[in-house]
Amino acid sequence: MDAQKLHEQNTKMNQEVKHFARVSSNLKLIKKDLRMRLDGLLKESNDIREKILSQEGYMKQFKDDIFQCLHYIGDYKKLKRNVIQLHKVYVKEEHSKNEKDDKSIVEDFSARRKHLEKNLEHLRLNLSKDKKTQKAENSRIMIQNVNLLQEINDLTRQLHLLELNMKTETHREADLARLKRGGGNADEGRQVNAEEVQSAR
Repeated sequence: MDAQKLHEQNTKMNQEVKHFARVSSNLKLIKKDLRMRLDGLLKESNDIREKILSQEGYMKQFKDDIFQCLHYIGDYKKLKRNVIQLHKVYVKEEHSKNEKDDKSIVEDFSARRKHLEKNLEHLRLNLSKDKKTQKAENSRIMIQNVNLLQEINDLTRQLHLLELNMKTETHREADLARLKRGGGNADEGRQVNAEEVQSAR
């Protein structure tokens, strides 16, 4: 009965080990997915940063060109010619369209970033919960293992005592047989066996 109980406990522990192996595999996949999402987010952030720097350079160039026009403030014809040139360079339909496209890209990136950040936070919460559950289950399995080992040790001692008792009974029967035949010292044999049992305990 004890052997069957130990077998059932061992089977249950093996099933739990397989379960935790699956949980660990899932956690690795979640971690990999988070890393890929984070890398994508960082790449998009760098792209936006580069575009911002480009636009800042563009604005600086525009300011420099305006400042250059001010040199002709006293010459109407030259001033007019430079202003027309600035209008062609900076105020045209195609450029206006590009600015709208850039704004749309920034808005789209902002929306995607919020969505990814929300998913990332959700995955982090799930990962934290899974880690806590796995830690609790590991602690429970360790405690069960300790208890199981204690039971095995107790059963081993009981088995050893049983074997010694059987040996003592065998010697006692032999002593009685010798007494019946009129020879041997039965008390000496019983004393030795009793010392063996006491030592085993």
